[in-house]
Amino acid sequence: MRIVGIILAGGQGRRMGREKALVRLAGQPLIARVLARLAPQVAAVAISANGDPGRFGLGLPVLPDRAGESGLGPMAGIRAGLDWAAERGAEALVSVATDTPFLPEDLVARLAATGGPAHAQSFGRDHYTAALWRVADRPRIDALFAADERRMRAYLAGAVAVPFDTTPDPFANLNTPEDLARAEDRLRRNAL
Repeated sequence: MRIVGIILAGGQGRRMGREKALVRLAGQPLIARVLARLAPQVAAVAISANGDPGRFGLGLPVLPDRAGESGLGPMAGIRAGLDWAAERGAEALVSVATDTPFLPEDLVARLAATGGPAHAQSFGRDHYTAALWRVADRPRIDALFAADERRMRAYLAGAVAVPFDTTPDPFANLNTPEDLARAEDRLRRNAL
């Protein structure tokens, strides 16, 4: 199965106080850390974000939401990503959030092994942004979106939940300056 990836970077970062994709963790923007984890696992990577695409400086395609869908949440980014995946002849798209810098190195392989759709789960908690979306499911996704359904869990109803119960949690997301400080500490401890 040909799989491409998308980094969801459209959030406003209100709790962090700035755009999370550009927040630095151990000297690197979060989005660069996420890219380093995702890129070896997929055929190509794009970023889902609105605004100036040059701000990321990663040389990747930046996919804005479709006209009229800006601000409608991550499913607008998934829809743009599925369009991009189809244009590249991919059968599936794996999405990840820009604020999850500790993603598993086998995330895509384990999600793909289910045949999809699938999403990650750790310690009983569902992580709907870390998911495999089949391009063939696009009509169902479009129908839900047209019915004003925006919750990722609704799109992934019936999807396989793939457990990743390793410590520390590989899906720990960084929403606040305190989360960032804990992540810095985690990196320091692992470097020793």
